[in-house]
Amino acid sequence: MPTFFCPSCFAGIDPATRICPACGADVAAWRGRAYPERLVHALLHPLADVRMTAIDALGRLRAPGAAWALADCAMRHPRDPVQGMAIIHALERLPRDAAWLAAVRSLREHPVAAVARAAAGLAENAGETPAPGDDPAAFRALIDDYADHAAAIERLAGMGEGAIRPLRRYLREGPQANPQGRLFAVDMLARLRSAEATAGLREVLRGTPLRELPASQRDAEYQVRDAALRHLVGRDYPERDADVACALQSERLPGAVAAAGRLGLAALAPDLVRMLGDDVLEGAADEALLALGEAAVAAILAALPALLDAERDNARARLALVRTLLVLWRLHATLPPEPAREARRRHPFVAAAAALFEPPGQDGAGRLLDGAAGDLAGLANACRERLRHPAYGPWLSPAAAALLRRAVEPDIYGNARPLSRESARWLAGLAGAASAGLPSSIETRNRQKK
Repeated sequence: MPTFFCPSCFAGIDPATRICPACGADVAAWRGRAYPERLVHALLHPLADVRMTAIDALGRLRAPGAAWALADCAMRHPRDPVQGMAIIHALERLPRDAAWLAAVRSLREHPVAAVARAAAGLAENAGETPAPGDDPAAFRALIDDYADHAAAIERLAGMGEGAIRPLRRYLREGPQANPQGRLFAVDMLARLRSAEATAGLREVLRGTPLRELPASQRDAEYQVRDAALRHLVGRDYPERDADVACALQSERLPGAVAAAGRLGLAALAPDLVRMLGDDVLEGAADEALLALGEAAVAAILAALPALLDAERDNARARLALVRTLLVLWRLHATLPPEPAREARRRHPFVAAAAALFEPPGQDGAGRLLDGAAGDLAGLANACRERLRHPAYGPWLSPAAAALLRRAVEPDIYGNARPLSRESARWLAGLAGAASAGLPSSIETRNRQKK
């Protein structure tokens, strides 16, 4: 369990404490320091179990530069052989350089004979070992060990900014069929806030275009680049908006679609309107357009003529047109007269979406019922919401009765399909089926089964 204490007086404190109640030290400022630095400071703690926890963590992290702090800790507690041997074991795991060797040699003077002998043996057999990340093969194995990323997290946290260079080197090796290693490397790089870390994330985002990658790597790298983009969006750097635009227009990354709305990138509104026809991206594009407000309205109105023209013989364009009209309605905009007249003559779902913009009337009530009983959930919900307006009351019952008698509705492709059970029940409620002598919901379901 984590131990929380004041870095100045070592009094136990609550994890959320900002100012130490015992000595008045600024605890919040201390939390901004690197994890290895805080572990080194914990070696000064008066409680042995806290020191032992820090010693073990420094060894597991292979923290560079911790050798002298560990040696000093051992000499400050000359009567503690358990701690002394724990420090020797931690020193065995640290990167070896001249400072490390000097620290180990100093422990040959430790009062506990076992500690002194262990230090002498370690110094005698010392050899230079590469610092963490200097061995590309070892670092690659660390990142690609999917079963033990907890150990990799500790190692990389101990390296601090020193992890950036090997992480970038690993990511430059290029896409893989399995995205787990690259996703992990991107996440670890994103924990570092320096300009060099940002540059590394941008290298991933701006790599070989996805369309040029082998099919076996394309889906995996799509996930990796989307993760890199989502991390970049939270950073303030000069090229951010251009990166979002590239990721949206060239790679069609979901994170870029969401970021366009969140960052208010009005220039991307036309691209977002086109993405309403994409079943994968339409939800994110919908939300982004709602966030862009007036810029989205202008882009939608500019796109309507082409959408209406394509809708005549293209079901995908028809679906995109319905989604576009729904966004325009939720933006509380007005549908111009000419597109409104044209939409009323089209597929029942398009006519229903156009009816959302009209004042209550008998013709509009019938078209809204077509949308409300259809199989497009977004359109059905919007039409039912609009029909709650009291002014539609006089026309609902006869129109619902007529639709129930017909018992079929076209789908987005223009094919006739039976009314769903839920739609039949809803229409029967509007029509007052029992009193009007219309088919009950059960009879309607039986007819559908036949």
